[in-house]
Amino acid sequence: MGVDRNIEDLQAVSQHVLSTADQIQELETEKRTVEPGSPRFVELSDQIEKLAGELRAVSASESDIAAEIEGTPGLPTIEEADLAAASD
Repeated sequence: MGVDRNIEDLQAVSQHVLSTADQIQELETEKRTVEPGSPRFVELSDQIEKLAGELRAVSASESDIAAEIEGTPGLPTIEEADLAAASD
């Protein structure tokens, strides 16, 4: 896999991690206002658990990509790659 493709994959993974973290935060904030014995609380807990598992799997793929490109000089940061993509 080429370095450019790895950077694109890191951008996608990073965006996914940020989005999933936001979803988890929203659900957890709601859960804090729900009676713990209610079906909604259980539903929110299940959704959070599912998203956390997804986050773990995606983070593992990010680690794999990072290991693959480790030591490659001159790579842009994910933020720099996002800015460059936005200006194209």
